[in-house]
Amino acid sequence: MSPRFWLAAYLLAVVAVSFLHEPLWLAIILLAVLLAAGRLAPRLLWRALLAVLLVNLMVSGGYVALSLWQGNPWALTVIRLNLRVLLLTVLTLWLAARIDLVRALSVGPASRFLAVVAINQILLMRRLVQDYRHAFRSRSVQPPRLRDHYRSAARQGVVLMDKAQAQAESLSQGMRSRGVFDDRP
Repeated sequence: MSPRFWLAAYLLAVVAVSFLHEPLWLAIILLAVLLAAGRLAPRLLWRALLAVLLVNLMVSGGYVALSLWQGNPWALTVIRLNLRVLLLTVLTLWLAARIDLVRALSVGPASRFLAVVAINQILLMRRLVQDYRHAFRSRSVQPPRLRDHYRSAARQGVVLMDKAQAQAESLSQGMRSRGVFDDRP
């Protein structure tokens, strides 16, 4: 099947999962997706868990604390939230492993160009993060403390945001000068 079909199926699945509120159905669909993924399933699940772990812990912990303080039930909402996020993340990772995103988004030359530019930016940022990690390890005489890791991550985040903004402006100007955007008054 074509990459566009899989992209459309993914988008429909995201919308459908967003309307599901029963944790049992979310868990059944997650299990079905993992079974359909076959031998990729353990890797997809592991990567999805790593991707959502910190954010889900913080959001769930905050919700539980607020609910306990207000005396409201919290378990069903936390289970629903975590299952939905995990399912959407597994679906996203499965789609990324399954299709060529450039072909899926290529409805015209401009969309293909934008997809290539976006993927190149992602790869560039990933390389930058790897370089920062290697530099952090090589400059640490002793094993870094958790606090040092947080500070390094914060610096990386600032640099990545600054670099992304500068490159977005540069690419936008270059694309505008080549006529990709027709935004003349």
